Amino acid sequence: MFILNNIHDRKYKKVFSNYENVIFDLSLTQINNANNVDWGNIKEGDLACVVTSSRKVSTIYKVLDIVHCGEIEGEDGDLYVLRGEVAAKFESQLDMTRLLNKFDVVHPKLPANKFSIGFNVANLEHQLDLLQVQVGQVKVSLSELK
Repeated sequence: MFILNNIHDRKYKKVFSNYENVIFDLSLTQINNANNVDWGNIKEGDLACVVTSSRKVSTIYKVLDIVHCGEIEGEDGDLYVLRGEVAAKFESQLDMTRLLNKFDVVHPKLPANKFSIGFNVANLEHQLDLLQVQVGQVKVSLSELK
């Protein structure tokens, strides 16, 4: 699963009104930053979770695709969007750091399971596979959701 850093609460529906199901974006400059190397590993069908300014998580998305949008008026640089659809929800919003600590998650760009500066994307691989989420009225693990 991928964790995506939107702690500045970027309003994707407003910025990318011509695109459906946008859950995250990165500029080419951000993509080329070594801190975001995991962006290149995202593919259709992967699971992703977007963290907002509250530092809480509530929704798991299944990745549809990554779309190159080019330059958009009022935005800086060449942009790419990650599109996804809701795959599952948590029973309630969970604090990202507490959740990652509970599962002993380790990632070089998440010191103490907090976002490091200039960092937007973390591939947690299988570290959260045992996490239980809601799909409708049924609880399943992330590994079952994949």
